[in-house]
Amino acid sequence: MADADLSRVQHLLPESMIEIVDVIGIKAAIELVKAIGGARFKFGRGRRDTERLNILFSAIGEPKTHALLKVFGGEDLYVPRCEEALRELRNEQFCMEFRDLTENQGVSRLMAMSRLCPKYQISERTGYTIIRNHYEPVTRQISMF
Repeated sequence: MADADLSRVQHLLPESMIEIVDVIGIKAAIELVKAIGGARFKFGRGRRDTERLNILFSAIGEPKTHALLKVFGGEDLYVPRCEEALRELRNEQFCMEFRDLTENQGVSRLMAMSRLCPKYQISERTGYTIIRNHYEPVTRQISMF
């Protein structure tokens, strides 16, 4: 997902998450959300080895944790789940891989779905919906004339 361009989904991110991305980058921010998203988290100052500190180390590594603590150390911060933005990034990555398999590697659409749906933990129906929405924008507005 980190290959996708964040600017396309930045409007879906809460301000607090944009600040986190600015400090540790999109890839680490995604890992942070996976680890503690949807919960209020007390960012310590990083002076003692605590369970909270170990959660951050496990999720984003020591260098990114220390960068995060320099900015948010001592704060009690809600880390949003960012479901909509993550879903959009996932769908974008899914489409890129689907297109590569079908157009560049000569894999059938059915085989591409068989490979990608388990990887992204989505159903085949959802996969086809993602592809249809990405490549065939909805034009259901009735003509007035």
